[in-house]
Amino acid sequence: MEPAANQAVAKPQRARRRKKYLLSYLFLAPSFLFVFTFLYYPVGSALFHSFTQWNLASAKWIGLDNFERLFSDRMTVTSMWNQVVFTVTDLLKNLIFPLVAAELIYLLPGKFSKYVFRTGFIIPMLVPGIVAILLWLSIYDPTYGLLNQFLAFAGLEDWSRAWLGDSSTAIWAVVMVGFPFISGLFFLILYAAIGSFNNEMIEAARMDGAKGLKLFARIHLPLLIPQFKVITILTIIGSLQDFVKMLVLTKGGPGVSTVIPSLTMYTAAFESSEYGYAAAIGTCLFLLIIALTLFNMKIFKTDY
Repeated sequence: MEPAANQAVAKPQRARRRKKYLLSYLFLAPSFLFVFTFLYYPVGSALFHSFTQWNLASAKWIGLDNFERLFSDRMTVTSMWNQVVFTVTDLLKNLIFPLVAAELIYLLPGKFSKYVFRTGFIIPMLVPGIVAILLWLSIYDPTYGLLNQFLAFAGLEDWSRAWLGDSSTAIWAVVMVGFPFISGLFFLILYAAIGSFNNEMIEAARMDGAKGLKLFARIHLPLLIPQFKVITILTIIGSLQDFVKMLVLTKGGPGVSTVIPSLTMYTAAFESSEYGYAAAIGTCLFLLIIALTLFNMKIFKTDY
């Protein structure tokens, strides 16, 4: 009798649980719908249309022709080399400069001074990215730009040039955009991690003679590996996807000296209406981002 009684009690409980879970899923359904519609469906559509000749009105299956065209195009090699330059320099800028700033502010005496400098580095995050890019465009202006004006003031007028219009300097001028390269987001990630270090461990290391650079190299750097992993992944993704800076500053020129794959994808889609070819470029970038992310996770191994 007891098993039958337990089953009689359990049935209403299971029914109530199912009703509760069903209600939860109903509340989550709109979110899943938006995620599928605006994230997963576009990705699936791009993967499919990368094998087609697509002009939005119709799609003709052409197999691997878009990929053959992509890898046989000489500009692909140039754009990939330029992308390597931008990605490597972005990694160096986002790993080194925010770390130096975070370490220096951490060493400042007094809470007020730390607060002032933290705020100073975070305020630029409020400025829209396109505004910063346009500001640098005006700095590089060959006639009225601040850089050439400063060189003339310093007696170095012979060094003045059209920084974004010269193929020998354009790519490095773009690399220097954002100086002094202290990203507010990455600064906050590193500063928060440094502030959460175990004080007892730091004091024990100091008692053992670890000071200055030795303390930084043997304690701080190993403890910051998880943050380096996050910053590296975000930087790689952002660098491979960022075509706005190139579009505004150089449009890939002069010639093809600053062209990158994401800019080629944009121009193929919205200037040449070759959406299938653009989807093929996007698919390759998607696979490259996945491969580099997995490689990064393997390099920066952590137990936590």
